[in-house]
Amino acid sequence: MKQTNRLIVVAFSLLALNSIAQKPTKLKPTRSIAIQVPEPSDICYHANTNSLFVVSDNGILFETDLEGKVIRQIKQPNTDFEAVYTDNQFIYAIDETHRDIYVYDLTFKKIRVVNVPYSGGRNKGYEAIAFNKSKNSFVVITERDPITLFELDANFKITNQIDLAAIARDISSAYYYQDALWLLSDEDMMLLKLNPQTYEVLQKWALPVINPEGFTFDRDGNLIIACDDMQRLYYFNNPEKN
Repeated sequence: MKQTNRLIVVAFSLLALNSIAQKPTKLKPTRSIAIQVPEPSDICYHANTNSLFVVSDNGILFETDLEGKVIRQIKQPNTDFEAVYTDNQFIYAIDETHRDIYVYDLTFKKIRVVNVPYSGGRNKGYEAIAFNKSKNSFVVITERDPITLFELDANFKITNQIDLAAIARDISSAYYYQDALWLLSDEDMMLLKLNPQTYEVLQKWALPVINPEGFTFDRDGNLIIACDDMQRLYYFNNPEKN
């Protein structure tokens, strides 16, 4: 009888977890501001400088303060930057059209450009980049039709790929935070938290933001979302503490 009761408890726990994962919690921004970046496609917080790196559809990499004021910028001609990631040494920006990863140092000096081939349409290439610390690999994700996550080694060679078509209509940004891989869906206006090993969706949050293209977490765990069409930053408290 005790064994049966334990099984029932486990079953209800799994159902509860599944329910949490499937029913998104609604988030409300604490504030929003205009950003001095045209068509911001993605955003990434850098803890050492307490600043943001933002990429634009126009092939421009910006550094701004937390209020969106531009500190510096560099333009890469004939590119469409859609994703950005930074670590302690480098900034990585993805050109969706040509499937190139541009690597800059923190002074904005271009170090190298690596092509990661993908055969989809010009505007359906890589839309997100992050570093999955759980697997010690980079991940890049195609936007849609289909949504595919590629794992890359340190030389940006593809080592694995996973179909994520079932989790959202599109993916516009990725970020590794607090031992989880977080993704943003523009069309679904939704933030998703994934298990970084299995890529199973653990939880979802609904966002009252039109065209959310990029997101990041600051040093206090607050969520910042960049809106492309509105050219604004939206600030939220840590979604897991709401």
